[in-house]
Order: sequence, then C-alpha cells, then structure tokens
Amino acid sequence: MLQTEQVAVVAKGPWLGRDGFVAETAIQFDKVQAAIARLERELAKSQQTIAEMTEEANRARRFQAFEETLKNSRDYKITDLQRGMRDLKSRLDAIEGERSTFVGLTYKSFEPINKKLAELSSLQADVERSLKAARRNATLFAIAAAGAVAAILSHMF
Repeated sequence: MLQTEQVAVVAKGPWLGRDGFVAETAIQFDKVQAAIARLERELAKSQQTIAEMTEEANRARRFQAFEETLKNSRDYKITDLQRGMRDLKSRLDAIEGERSTFVGLTYKSFEPINKKLAELSSLQADVERSLKAARRNATLFAIAAAGAVAAILSHMF
C-alpha cells in the first residue's frame, strides 16, 4: 500500500516538472563537469607544452650565448694574431732598416745571406788554422835559429 501511495504522489504532485528540471540540471552539470575535466586535461597539456617551449627557448638562449662566446673568442684570437703580426713586422722593419737605402743590395732574402755567412764562417776557420800553422812555423823557425846561433857560438868559443 505504501508503494501505491508513493506512485500516486509522484504522479499527482508538482514533482513531475521538478524532476525533469533536476534531471536536465544534472545532465548540464555532468556536461559542465565533463567540459571542466576536458579543459583541465587541455590545461595540463598546455602547461606541458609551455614548459617544453620554455625549456627550448632557454636552450636556444644558451646556445646563442655559446655561439657569441665562440665568436668573441675567434675575434680575440684574430685580433691577437694581427697584433703579433704587426709587432713582428715592426721588428723585421727595424732589423732590415730603411728599404730605400738598400735597394741595390745583392742579397734580398735570408737564404742567400745564410749561405754567404756559412762560406764566411768556413773561411774564418781556414784563416784560424793558417794562423795556428804560422805560429807553429814561427816557433819552429825561432827554435831552429836559436839552435843555429848556439851551434855557431859553440864553434867560436
């Protein structure tokens, strides 16, 4: 009997319109919750994508800084090399002297000068050997002369 009364109350009362409204509202809440869940998933994906893009941007920034460092290093090395070459050129110019003064020189590079210096050093060694031989001959001559003078003196007295 209770069951029949409940059926009658539901059928007779104003609940029937409210039940439809509650059902529609529940469906809309479910749709809103599904939309919120979908938006949360999309938000998580977007946050992950943004994090990846931020990481890629940071990597690109570090790479750009590294390239700039390499470029500065190359520029410094080139500048240092140019400075060294200018210094070397000024030293060489100081060694060579005024170029207009020595236009008619026989030797215009270091190779023939080196050969000529080798010839002169061998000639100098020859001269030193001849001086040594001349001193030896002079010493022998002096000894022979002293011996001859001693022999002459010994025959006279």
